[in-house]
This record gives sequence, structure tokens and C-alpha cells, in this order.
Amino acid sequence: MSDDSLLARVRAALAPRDQPLARAIPDPLDEAKVRQAVNQAARSRVAATLRQLRAARGLSYDDIRTQTGLSQQLLYDVEYRDRRLTLDELRLLATCYGVSADDVLGVDIESQWRADSAL
Repeated sequence: MSDDSLLARVRAALAPRDQPLARAIPDPLDEAKVRQAVNQAARSRVAATLRQLRAARGLSYDDIRTQTGLSQQLLYDVEYRDRRLTLDELRLLATCYGVSADDVLGVDIESQWRADSAL
């Protein structure tokens, strides 16, 4: 799903019901707020998933640091301080927890990435 499609769905869900979207004039500030809200929601969901995976496996930050080489501060910041992960960091953590990056994100990016790389 493209970012534009997701934004259109979010915008439609947030639009007043008595005002058709076709007549609404896009406000750049509203667009920025929508993007920010979507980004925040995605980061919160990923952080919660990582906390749950760590807890379910009974791992400490030190255990994960030993397995991945990622610092304890980075791990804490990802789970609680709204730090974004790089794709490499995400893959390291997913492997450590025995899941795919897709599982952590809740989307199917890996198969699309492989398909694009094969071209």
C-alpha cells in the first residue's frame, strides 16, 4: 500500500461527514499533522511489539545486546523514547526474537523488497 493511499484513507476517516472530501481544499498543515500522526502510530506499534517480544522470550537488554551488538541505550530508546530503527537494526532484532521484520512491522515489506531487488 502506498503512502498516498494510506494518507487518503486516514484523511477520509478524519474528514467531517457533512463535507465531501472532493470539495475540501487540502491544507498543508493538516497534511503534515496526518503524516506525523501516522508516523507516531507506526513507531508506537513497533515499540510495543518489540517490548512484547523481549518480554515473551524473557530476555534482558543485556541478553539482546550480547546477541545483536546493539547498545542497551538504543534498545531502551527504541522501546520507550520514540527512536527509529534502521532496517539493519530491525532485522537484527527480528532475528534475535525469531520472527521476521514483517512480523515486527505488521506489513509484508520483505517479499516486496526481494521482488524489487530481483529486477
